[in-house]
Amino acid sequence: MTVAQRLRASTVDERLAAMTEVVARGAADADTLDALAGCLADPRKIIQRRAAETFAALGAHCAHVRAVLVRTIGSQVARQRWGAAYALSLLGDSPPVALPALFEALGSSDGDVRWAAGNILARLRGDNALVEALQRLLTAGNAAQRKMAAYCLRDLEARSPAGDRALLAALSDIDTYVRIAAISCIARLAMDRRAASRYLLNLLDDPNPSVRRVTAAALGLLGERSEAVQAALTAASHSPDASLARAAERSLRLLSTAQH
Repeated sequence: MTVAQRLRASTVDERLAAMTEVVARGAADADTLDALAGCLADPRKIIQRRAAETFAALGAHCAHVRAVLVRTIGSQVARQRWGAAYALSLLGDSPPVALPALFEALGSSDGDVRWAAGNILARLRGDNALVEALQRLLTAGNAAQRKMAAYCLRDLEARSPAGDRALLAALSDIDTYVRIAAISCIARLAMDRRAASRYLLNLLDDPNPSVRRVTAAALGLLGERSEAVQAALTAASHSPDASLARAAERSLRLLSTAQH
């Protein structure tokens, strides 16, 4: 049985053993690379991850690896597109052709995939086109994509008036987790902190208790010490919600410390 045939075997052990052999050889023919690309679509994470790692190991010696992955990223299978994007990231900074697959992965139902894609994108600092695309995704993506786009913008430390507008709009998102992401991000990224504080004050009355608590904490990090902010946090510090009260108290201490 050839290595390519073993890579297409049904058993996990056979596929993993074949990948180990490929790495040991340090080279692979076209059929073996095609079979390895097929492993990137495997529903078992260990197979998909090891396949990506095998491509990365081959990348230093095999000139065709990147071309195979770029071709595979156009697959009709979403899982395989993500696997190819992940493998490319192991070879270095992801090329532009990988961005659609990474944005798609931000909306995955699998949290591991979402955060892995987010971590890859967070390494691409200084890419203005990426920042603009994430701002659009924050508005137009599915709920998971909108949430992850906010966290990506935070991790990229992407500050701009357009970013402020996108995050402020996301504070009104119908999805609770998107609102929470936008709150935590705007506390770090806001250029117009006074305007941001006015928007955040409204969320201290959000129907979701988690949103209220995150908002109280964000107001302290934002550092805006207006009378309205301090009055709202003082009121929240007396809330029957103990977690909200503690968050408000911490923020009041932060604001007091920053003032001196």
